[in-house]
This record gives sequence, C-alpha cells and structure tokens, in this order.
Amino acid sequence: MKRTLKQISYSFGNFANTIAYQVFGNRIQFYYVDLLGLNAAVAGVLWAIYGLWNAINDPLMGQLSDRTRSRFGRRVPYVMFGAIPLGLSFFFLWTPIRQPAWLLAAYFLAILFIFDTIYSLTFIAYTSLFPEVAPTVRDRVDLSATREILGTIALLLSYILAPILADKVGYVWMGALMGVLVSAGYLVSMIGVKEAPVSDSEVQLGMGESLRVVLASIPFRWFLGANIAKEYIWLVLGAMLPFWRKYALNIQQPVNVFGANLSAGDTEAILLGLAILLAIPCLLVWRPIVLRLGYRRTWITAAFVFIPGLFIMMVARDFYSGLLGTLLTAPGLAGSMIMPFPVLSEVIDDDARKEHGYRREGIFFGMNGGIVRLAFSAQGILFAAIMSSAGYMSGAASQPESAVLGIRFLIGGTSIIAALITAFCMWRYPLGRSTENLPDRSL
Repeated sequence: MKRTLKQISYSFGNFANTIAYQVFGNRIQFYYVDLLGLNAAVAGVLWAIYGLWNAINDPLMGQLSDRTRSRFGRRVPYVMFGAIPLGLSFFFLWTPIRQPAWLLAAYFLAILFIFDTIYSLTFIAYTSLFPEVAPTVRDRVDLSATREILGTIALLLSYILAPILADKVGYVWMGALMGVLVSAGYLVSMIGVKEAPVSDSEVQLGMGESLRVVLASIPFRWFLGANIAKEYIWLVLGAMLPFWRKYALNIQQPVNVFGANLSAGDTEAILLGLAILLAIPCLLVWRPIVLRLGYRRTWITAAFVFIPGLFIMMVARDFYSGLLGTLLTAPGLAGSMIMPFPVLSEVIDDDARKEHGYRREGIFFGMNGGIVRLAFSAQGILFAAIMSSAGYMSGAASQPESAVLGIRFLIGGTSIIAALITAFCMWRYPLGRSTENLPDRSL
C-alpha cells in the first residue's frame, strides 16, 4: 500500500508536466498565429530558436541537479521551489502584448525562454528521480503505467477542458486555472520522496566530460532517435489539431454530432479527447505486452500501430471520419506514453554498470529533454515552410486547397514518417535483444 501511494503521489508530477506541456503545445501556436495574427514564417523561426535553446538548456539543468548537494537531496529542492514559478510563467504565456506586431513577436520569444527555463529545471529534476523511485523492472513498468494514467487524465483536461475554457472565458482565465494545476501537481509529487545520499567518492564530471560520456552511449543514441520521432508525433498532433479541425474538416460553426449541437471548440475537444480517454485502457493492455516482449520489441510494435489512424486523419473530410482516425491512434498514443522512461532507465543502468556504479540520471534525462526538444524546431521549420509555401492566410474563414493539403500532410504524412523512424531506431537499439534480458513475466 505504501509503495502504491508513493507511486501515485510521485505520478502527480507527470499530471502537472502534461498539463503544462500539452496545453502549451496544443494551443500556443494557434493562439499566437491564427488568433493574434503572428506571421506564420516568423513563428516558425521563433520555434526553431526555442528548440535550439532547449538543446542547450535541458542538459545544463540535468548537470546542475547531478552536481547539487543539499540536505534535501539533488532533485527534490528544484521541484519544490520551481513549482509555483512554473505555474506563474505558464499563466504569462497567455497575456501577450498584442501591438505592434514586432512587440508581439518579441514577447512571444521572451516568454518562451522564461517558461522553458523554469520548466526544464523543474521537469528534469522530477524525471531524474524516476530510476530511484522505481529501482526494479516491475516497479518501472508499474510506475510508468501509473504516471501515464494520471498523464492521460491531464491530457483530457488539456484537450477537452482547455479548449472549452479558452472558448468560453478566454485564454487568460484558461491559463490561470491550468497554471494552478501545474503548480499543485508538482508540489504533491514530492510527498514522501526521499533521495538516497550521494557517495562522497562519486566523481563529479564537468559539463564537457558528462556530455562525452552520455553521447558515447550507443543505446542512448538509438533511444534518442526513437524518442525525438515519438515526440514529434505528439507535437504535430497537438499543434495542428486546431488547424485540421477548422480547415481540413471544415468545422468552424456549431455542428450536429450524434444528435447534439456542439460548438467548434467542443468538437475539437471530442476529436482528440475521446482518443486520449481510450488510451487509458490501452495503457493497461500494453503493460503485459511489455513484460512479455520487452522494451525494444514493444516500442517497435507501438510505432506501427500508430499508422492506420494517422493515415485516416490525413484524408478525413468531416467530423466522423476525423473521429475514426483519432480513435485509431489511441493504442499508439498509449504505447508511446509508457515506453520512454523504462527504456531510458535501462540505458542509465547500462551506463552505471560500465562506469563503476556512478549514476548520472540528471545529465541523461537532461540530454534527452534537450535533444528531444529539437522536435519543436523540426515542427516549427516544417510548419513555417509548408504553411507559407502552401498559401496559408492567418485567421481566414477558408484556405486555398494547397493550404488544406499542407495541413493534411503535416498532421498525417509527417507523423507517419516519424512513426517509421521510431520503429527503425528501436530495431537498431542494442539492449534487450536476448530472451534472458526480458522482464520477468511472473512479476
């Protein structure tokens, strides 16, 4: 019981992280580009700069937590004292200076940097605790499932409640409420978490040496490729969903759905919200599959399971075909949620065996967080290039067919390519290949 309660309380950090990350990813681009009129090409450039900052920022925060020594531990203080500033910075994302246009762009870039720096410091410290909170294979699979169930609840709030709030009471109040949930979730996650003391004999490597050790890990490189591609799918689904609903499915006014009249915001919430709700039982289905097949083969399977739903989303033309597509992505969504942390923990264990037991969770999670955020740059560059060349017009009631095709390709075509990249990288991933390395099925 104590173990279960500790897993649940720790998992509230993933609830908080998911709120912050998914509401940000789902609404921010649509808010600044389509509603506030930020030029799409400018937005793409700013996203690329933001992604590059992430590639630097996250490893720095991981190295900082690895080298921290305090009576509260290496990670816990950053989560405890970062929770409230993170909630506040999330709120200020939605209070822009709207005119003139250059000031709107400057505000967007500045608040991105502030929010992301605090987010990285808090999130990297929180995730670096995962291998310590869950030291065994069974613990890691169970904790990963618990984290993702709470994360899925947060996804429902992100994709259902946030759009409804933005539509009914405005983005400022939506940002205030979600910011409170972000702060509260991280504070709850540290209840009962006590870090093991760090040995005085542990070597504290400099940033350059830490990066060399981490990047020398072949399993980590292939994991990164899979995780970047997975992250891209989540990013593009969230960022493109409002555009896809509005222009590809042509849902801009209230529509009759299953006998009920729903606003455009409500239909958008249903389109991905039901898929996320379906992901909860899918998480429970994936758990025994992981224990049977192991991390590597399970993630390959999950990547291929994504493809049918993504293809239907690419060609969908109304609410019902769009809903079919999003529902079919649910198993892939669940599989991509449950796999990364156990796999990265396996990579860290492998490194510790080779490095005389020294554990570097912070720099591994930091490098993962930083490099994976390059998916933001990829999404931003593709968004700017495709939308601009396709003739997209901000805030228009309709778009030229070329722009609609661009939206379809972004949300469906590029996501299918990313799923195939995930499968390829895990096929090349060197750990967990022999049957003796599979998790104990009796657990």
